[in-house]
Amino acid sequence: MSAPVWHLLTGEYPPEGGGIADYTALLARALADAGRDAHVWTPARVEPSAEAGVTVHRMGGVSGAALARLGAELDRFPAPRRLLVQYAPQAWGIKGMNVALCRWVLSRRRAGDDVRVMFHEPFFPFGWQRPQRNLLAAVNRVMARLLLRASTRAYVSILAWEDLLRPLAPRGLRFTRLPIPSTIPFADHPDNVHVIRDAMTEGGTHPLFVHFGTYGGLIAPLLEKAITTLTLHRPDARILLLGAGGPAFADRLRAKHPRLADTFWTPGFLGPEALSYHLQASDVALQPYPDGADTRRTTLMACLANGVPTVTTTGRFTDFSVIQALAGHASASDPFQLGGMAILALDLPLMAEDSESRLAAEREKIRGLYRQHFAMEHTVARLLADEGGG
Repeated sequence: MSAPVWHLLTGEYPPEGGGIADYTALLARALADAGRDAHVWTPARVEPSAEAGVTVHRMGGVSGAALARLGAELDRFPAPRRLLVQYAPQAWGIKGMNVALCRWVLSRRRAGDDVRVMFHEPFFPFGWQRPQRNLLAAVNRVMARLLLRASTRAYVSILAWEDLLRPLAPRGLRFTRLPIPSTIPFADHPDNVHVIRDAMTEGGTHPLFVHFGTYGGLIAPLLEKAITTLTLHRPDARILLLGAGGPAFADRLRAKHPRLADTFWTPGFLGPEALSYHLQASDVALQPYPDGADTRRTTLMACLANGVPTVTTTGRFTDFSVIQALAGHASASDPFQLGGMAILALDLPLMAEDSESRLAAEREKIRGLYRQHFAMEHTVARLLADEGGG
């Protein structure tokens, strides 16, 4: 008997960057490891391939004739086909307004396919500050409604998305939360971690704080306020800025705050293994998010998966399932407090007589909580539990 087949549709896929790309690649591999055949269909610039249960197909586009060709390709598989759409409006082109794709997905459901949609992001918000974007917000809601009508199951990355989507969904549609796991797995090589830490802390004479992210326009101001507060009280601190945008962010802060000239380490782009080593080498992570920490933040999940004591922010989308794994949290409206929380997270364990063993135990506890609640195997288990029907 052949293995059950999952068709993953995604607007992004490696080698192209993006959280959805990395997530989909990990999910496809995990489904294959669970004994399923995973077929990935994407418009991303990929080389078609088939390896160990994962087959990658390149779509010719995201609308019109390209979707018709995709339908014909899918029809070569036995019916009903199980489709899992990885969805965020901006990931499917046409400036986040690809209504044609959503209508096509609905047509697949009407043709008898088992369609599931994973909502990484539901829709752009309405707002008076950017009224020119309200058309996008309205079209996004039409798209979400079409996808919900198409779905036999709806998956959400955080519980808040269910609250937003439920009014648009058919009555009785089942929602399931699938936390987004870390795309940076724990690399267990203590010697490499020690070498990196020794270099950045000058042999352990400086505490090392880290931020991992993209340094976008909403997060960067929060991070700047947290860092300036932290370094006022701990001028000996070193700040590791992980991510391709780290060097430019450091340059901006050095220009505005000359006292920070020697504060930053900015390695730029790193691969997953090197990122794991750098995270493990750090004492405390500062991860502010303007709408609060939640499980769709892969940078936050990376810190937890690698055992880094982490301070973050709460806001309107905070997923309180992550709070138990944190070293501290402050309101997103008060990022200055986040710097103080980071110092507290650094200093408290050091006050104990057995500080070294306590720190090691704390890091293992963080990794254990991540594995217990957020790791990819939980996502796959929930998907497989739903294989039985629509």
